[in-house]
Amino acid sequence: MHKVEVIVAGRSYTIRTEDNPEHVQAAAAMIESQLNELKQIGSTVGTDRLMALVALNLAGQLLNQKVNQSTELGGLISSLETLVSQAEGLAKAPLR
Repeated sequence: MHKVEVIVAGRSYTIRTEDNPEHVQAAAAMIESQLNELKQIGSTVGTDRLMALVALNLAGQLLNQKVNQSTELGGLISSLETLVSQAEGLAKAPLR
């Protein structure tokens, strides 16, 4: 079990995790980066609301990646099915 210290929105958090500590630091950096982007836009809402927006943005990105991966996987499966069908056809063809 790792203990990782991260700072998000000016607050320090100690996280216990089985994950790679560098991944936890990278996740905190992503949150902090999006938080700073929202602040630069000129948003004057409170930190809690900004954090909710960051969470929604990151969740949206994750869902988009899942959809894209699913679409790519469907294309790969279709290609593999075509190759298997072609291989079966070649296997059944008489030898010359």
